[in-house]
Amino acid sequence: MGEGGLSALAEVVERARAILEEEDEAREKLLKLTREVTRLCRKAVFRMHEGDLSGARELLASAGELVREILAFKASHPRLYHGGSVASALAEYVEASVLLAYLEGGRAPSFEDLGVEPEHYLLGIADFAGELRRLLVRSLSAGKPLEAERALKLMEEVYRALATIAVPEALVPGLRHKVDVLRALVESSARDILYYEVSSELEKLMREALAERGARATRSPA
Repeated sequence: MGEGGLSALAEVVERARAILEEEDEAREKLLKLTREVTRLCRKAVFRMHEGDLSGARELLASAGELVREILAFKASHPRLYHGGSVASALAEYVEASVLLAYLEGGRAPSFEDLGVEPEHYLLGIADFAGELRRLLVRSLSAGKPLEAERALKLMEEVYRALATIAVPEALVPGLRHKVDVLRALVESSARDILYYEVSSELEKLMREALAERGARATRSPA
């Protein structure tokens, strides 16, 4: 290889360096975006569980603006876009968005509505079902079994839908594990509702028995 060849090789290496440095800058920007989306979505979910739906809606609106920036990486930096940090952040966004729709009594947004990939949507839906478990437990603690049963019904529907998906793990990493966890949550939630119903019925019978005993004592002569 002559001197001219070495010079040309150095130029190629320099172009490669410039491309990789630009991609590294993009990677740092993307990581900041995904971390902020995750933070906002988790804060929104916390607000929802506190009953502050308007506050949660504002946080999700802010997260949505950042999500649109993340989605732009699909065209400009596809290798970065299909990384794990993006999948995790977008799944959090799906989870929070669907949970808000549930609490507001609206229609659940689709992956087309949210602009995310189908795999991100499925992961988020699985996590949403986990949030239903929290709502169910809270409803039982507040003496609202009908709300708990509504949450359980939707948990079961989500589980049945996800359990029918038979795609390679490489296409939706982590989904199979999430579905297994969801199955256990559905089973434990059904037991919790059954226990609540049995306990409530026993408590009712005990109150009736005590009331009857008190009535007999009142009727008995001194």
